[in-house]
Amino acid sequence: MISASTATAYLTSGEYSDQQSAIAAGEDDLGRDAFLTLLTTQLTNQNPLEPMDNEAFVAQLAQFSSVEGIKGMQESLEDMVSGMRQDQMMSGANLVGKKVSVQGGLFTGGNGAPSQGSINLPLGADSVVVSVYDAESGDLVFRETQGSKMPGQTELGWSGLNTDGSPAPAGSYVMTANVVKDGRSETAAVTTLATVNSVKWNPQTQQLSLDIGNGTYVPLSAIESIGT
Repeated sequence: MISASTATAYLTSGEYSDQQSAIAAGEDDLGRDAFLTLLTTQLTNQNPLEPMDNEAFVAQLAQFSSVEGIKGMQESLEDMVSGMRQDQMMSGANLVGKKVSVQGGLFTGGNGAPSQGSINLPLGADSVVVSVYDAESGDLVFRETQGSKMPGQTELGWSGLNTDGSPAPAGSYVMTANVVKDGRSETAAVTTLATVNSVKWNPQTQQLSLDIGNGTYVPLSAIESIGT
């Protein structure tokens, strides 16, 4: 005689759906072999007077196929991401030792060594205020007001000296530019030049980071152009 507990040993389609959702969410480790074992056990122990509904049986197989397809897609995506990472690392290795233009004004300098930057002025400017800040402390190191500028790309520079003329310590700095035009002051995006010392993969941003000196890293997406 078949007991009531044996008759209800198999999963309903709703219970199976919940179980597969848990698998997709990483909450269950049921794999292909375990599923087939479970399904075989269900068919063996089902109540012959109340066999498994064909519709529920087909639904379980369809859902299992769907989950297997999702897993296969995830594996393909992981392989693709891994391949892209390797390609970026190979490309990044070719940047070591080269000059790059970095968006955001971040650079390494000081100690009396000149540093370069640039801004784009579509309408020109009546004057440009160039400021250099210590990247770690945020302290103002240097400030200079330059005269009128013609429209186009404008080169900026810093001598590596403090405002009082003494050498600034070697380190990481940020160059900013405020553009004055027709009595209005606006901040212009500064691009600076830096030499790439090394590259590494950043798992948080999922992209390559470039060491431009003194342990300062910038993402590959911040690179505007590559020199020699």
